[in-house]
Formats: sequence, structure tokens, C-alpha cells
Amino acid sequence: LYPVLEKAGDKTLLISETALGTLAGICEACGYASLQCLINENADYLVNGISLSLRQLAHRPRAARVLDAMLRQSDATLLPLVDDVIQDVLSALDQSYSDQASAFLSVLHSLMTALARWFGSSCGEEQQQRRAARCRSTALSQGPQAVTGPDVERFFLDYVRQKQIAEGNLPDTEDEEADEVPPLAEPEPSSSDTEGESRLPGHAQLAKAVLERCIHLLSDGSLRVRLKVLDVLELCVTVLHPHGNHLLPMAHRVWPALVTRLISDDPLAVLRAFKVLCTLAQKCGDFLRQRFSKDVLPKLTSSLLSQAPASARAGPTYTHTLAFKLQLAVLQGLGSLCEELDMGE
Repeated sequence: LYPVLEKAGDKTLLISETALGTLAGICEACGYASLQCLINENADYLVNGISLSLRQLAHRPRAARVLDAMLRQSDATLLPLVDDVIQDVLSALDQSYSDQASAFLSVLHSLMTALARWFGSSCGEEQQQRRAARCRSTALSQGPQAVTGPDVERFFLDYVRQKQIAEGNLPDTEDEEADEVPPLAEPEPSSSDTEGESRLPGHAQLAKAVLERCIHLLSDGSLRVRLKVLDVLELCVTVLHPHGNHLLPMAHRVWPALVTRLISDDPLAVLRAFKVLCTLAQKCGDFLRQRFSKDVLPKLTSSLLSQAPASARAGPTYTHTLAFKLQLAVLQGLGSLCEELDMGE
């Protein structure tokens, strides 16, 4: 079963499809109801083989293919069975990441792709609901016939109150109430934080652990490693999206390295880093507004302005260059990025 799964994870389509057909034949011959049942029932043996191969990764570099095939053909019930292998990969990456970082990142990419597929649908639904709510609120604000007098009064009172709070000015006429608010408001974040810490599910813990390893690899000397790290980073953000108490601190930690990739790196890495930035903006929202406007937006606008004369005079072959693809990606994504960060001003 191990070598057949290894071929099922092959990059050549003919080989992988033939291996999947072989696995279907094994399921029928051995009486398994599905390929998922075959993998889950024999996960102990497969995990042992993967673990042994990872210890000799220089001589057995195809262990990542087996794990990738297992994750693609199974569901979330497989996650506890492969947890030991993932921990081995993380510890090995901590000890000697410079030697086999690319192979280890392939394993982590397979894991995070599976986690995003299994647990990322709810994140997309929440994002769609948030956008729908925003559209409804703007539609209501633009419809004068639906606005009543009490609504307008309530809006301005709330606006004044929010502005005073933002400026740090609390009303002096309600000192007693102001004194009572902080004790009631302070325990709530701490209690929710502790609940978030204790209730962080297993798949989110794995995503957080992987993200912590990716931060220092963003400055790796190999372009191939940096590209893989950016792919893994984007998947980690997607999985951690429902857990803002953990995602926002990690976004704070990864921001300096990500800005470096955006500003001074190979165009391929800049293109990939901009994609990660768009994903971060979707998931983190206002948290990145000031950072983006200060660290990234001036560089992007100056780069676009400097490239504009050359691209305007360029011929049809310019559309096939990497510089054009990067310029196009920034122009296409900058508007939605500013919208996600609420930078209408």
C-alpha cells in the first residue's frame, strides 16, 4: 500500500491516476467500502513508514508524496492519526531546516491544503456574510426613504460617542457610570482570551505551529523555499481566520518579514507576497489598515508610477513578462485590498 500511495502522489497525471485505479482495485479485493476506509484502517502502518522515511529524507525524498496522497483521499478523521508525523516534521524543521527545508515544506503544504479544504469552508461563509452585511448597511444608508428621524438621531449620537471614545474623552457628567464601565469591560476580553486559548481546536493548533515555523523561513536564501513558505503562510491564515485572538498576534509577528518580501525581493516572491497580503486583509481587516498605509501603499504606488511610462510604450510582447504580470496583479488587487481595509478616505 505504501509504494502505491507514493505513486498516487506523483506529479505526473498518468502515474497518479493509474495508482488511484490500483488503490480502487485493492479496496474491492480486500473488502473496503472506500479508499478513505482503506487509508484510515491502515494509517498506523503508513504513518510508521512515513516517519522512518522522514528520518532518512536524503535517501527517501518521496515520503511527502505518501502523506499528500493520504490527506487528499481522506477526511478530517485522519488528522489525529497523522499528528505524530506532523510533530516529527516540525521538530526536524526546527533542528535542521536549512538542509531539507524544501522537502519539509512540501509536507506542511500538503497538510495545510487539507486543513483549508476540511475546515476552511466556514471561513468563506463568514466572509461572505460579512460582505453581505456591509452591502446591506451601505444600501440602507444610501436609501433616504428607509431612514426615519429616530434612526438619524441614533446615528449621530452613536457617532459622537464613538468619536469621544476614540479621542479618549469621556463625558464628565457621568463620572459614576464611567467608573462602573471599566470593571465590567475589562474582565470580558480576558475571559474570552482564556476561552480562546483553551478552546483552540486541534487543526487550528497545527496551523498556528506551522505558521510560527514559517516566519523565520521567509528570509531564507533560497527563492524556492520563500515561495513555498508564502504558499503555506496563506493557507495558515485561512485556517486560523475564525480564531482572531491567535491570528492577529501572528499577523503582527509575520508583518515585518512579509513587508520585506513585498518591497525588496524577486518579482516572483513579490507577486506571491502580494497574494498573501490580500488574504491577510480579508481575514484581519482593520488590524492592518495603518500598517498597510504606512509600510506598503507608498511603495506600491511609487512602483506603479515608475512602471507606467515603460508599460505605456511597450509592445505586445510585454504582456508575457513577469513585470507585466506583477503590475497587473497589483492593479487588480489594490482596489479590493483598500476596500477590505476600509481605506475609502
